[in-house]
Amino acid sequence: MNVDSTTVPITSPLLPAPVCSAGTLSFRERWRQLKLAHCAVPNYGNSRQFWGDKKKVNTVYAKGNGKHDEKTEARLRTMNIPDGSRVLDIGAGPGTYTIPLAARGCHVTVIEPSPVMRKLLEARIKKEKIKNIVVIPKRWEDVNVSELGKPFDVVIASFSLTMMDIGEALEKMQRCCQGTVHLFWFLTPPAWVQVNKDLWPHLHGGTFPGEPTAEWLWQVLYEMGIYANLTAEQGFPPSRYSNVDEVVDEFRLRLNCTTPAQEETVRNYFHTVLRHDGDSVILGNGTQVAHIWWSTIKPDWQV
Repeated sequence: MNVDSTTVPITSPLLPAPVCSAGTLSFRERWRQLKLAHCAVPNYGNSRQFWGDKKKVNTVYAKGNGKHDEKTEARLRTMNIPDGSRVLDIGAGPGTYTIPLAARGCHVTVIEPSPVMRKLLEARIKKEKIKNIVVIPKRWEDVNVSELGKPFDVVIASFSLTMMDIGEALEKMQRCCQGTVHLFWFLTPPAWVQVNKDLWPHLHGGTFPGEPTAEWLWQVLYEMGIYANLTAEQGFPPSRYSNVDEVVDEFRLRLNCTTPAQEETVRNYFHTVLRHDGDSVILGNGTQVAHIWWSTIKPDWQV
């Protein structure tokens, strides 16, 4: 693989050599076990419940809406998708990639299970007067490849890899693609993961187990015989808020707080972890993101 200043070679310390000897769990199974652990966390719910909650979605989406346009354009340039391509966008959300790709003449099929996100996407489609988008209101796990028609030139899954069986999800992407697959996922944990780890035991009991990161994803692909490229990037800057009240308003929803005592716990926590910067407060140190991609077309020497 060609390595530039931002591409992580498979020998990088960020990506330890794959280990799957007798007696050790595969990374596909480690991913499944961690997702199962989420089910045991009291009052945590699941991604479908979160993205189906209008208040939670609006709180999270409104904060980042319009702030990452340059990053989106940079990622689109990196993916280098030809105009007119057939694209599958899994977990398309409000159309971050779907809308600009469709505007360039791509025929985009969207997989989006969240009714809240579908309404945001529909509003953008109407505003932009775009016709060449098909929306399938399902989870990727519930989609049959046969219902998608002929293979796609490009498959994208951007921060939508919440599936319990990640191996099955990736195998399905591989089967329905005749070009390149592009995944975007967290290389380092986002700030909300640490907040959950710190606060969930005090608010609800139990222990929050964290989230799988991109090196796990790369390892799952390796186990499948897919030798993917990985580019590390500074995906999200530290979260900036006007004041502590704004942070508490967001996280009391994220953390399912229902009592004044729980909200006070959240407030006290953020008074200790937020950094002040002029008139703003800052949470976390930013999150590195991985762009993982590969071609599903075998080179001549493998045919």
